[in-house]
Amino acid sequence: MTATTTSTTLPAERTRVLPPINILKWVEENKHQLKPPVGNKYLYDGDGFFVMVIGGPNARNDFHVTNSEEYFYQVQGDIIVRIQEDGIIKDVPLREGETMFIPGGVPHSPTRPPDTIGVVVELRRPPGEKEHQQFYCAKCDQLVHDKEFDCADIVKHFAQSMEDYWADSALNTCKNCGHQNGKPTPIKEIIFEPQVKIIREGD
Repeated sequence: MTATTTSTTLPAERTRVLPPINILKWVEENKHQLKPPVGNKYLYDGDGFFVMVIGGPNARNDFHVTNSEEYFYQVQGDIIVRIQEDGIIKDVPLREGETMFIPGGVPHSPTRPPDTIGVVVELRRPPGEKEHQQFYCAKCDQLVHDKEFDCADIVKHFAQSMEDYWADSALNTCKNCGHQNGKPTPIKEIIFEPQVKIIREGD
């Protein structure tokens, strides 16, 4: 039996295997780009999925919602992944060396203190699929704003979407309790025991 090869129309750079990457060395060379509010940069930007390295501290108060699953691997340091589940916000510790899967449709907000490094893998969204950036009130946990958009570039568009929300008091003021949920400062420290306490710069 004669073996056959399958032709491809992908560009040449998409059909070549990339060399292995040392994550810690890569972070050292690119840490100047891992800045708040999100601190993310593409490690791999493929056709079917993309991989981001995310450094702490971050400075965000949004929750991300997409139809696809997400995979988290915490390379260095411990973080909190805040999730909105069953109508309440829960703080889930993700320790160094641990992995976590986020199902589609679950609002989630990684909270990263300084000197932490994480890897996040996400599926490439099909054309026309929308995703959400949700903001919940820091005082009463009620949904303050839900932005649906087509995020072509998560590194650029997410940060800009946050800035737009923080700058508009009509968007960031809670209609339930009147609290203004403006721009947060970067995470300074997370206390994990006996209960989670997130401390920001200036607290």
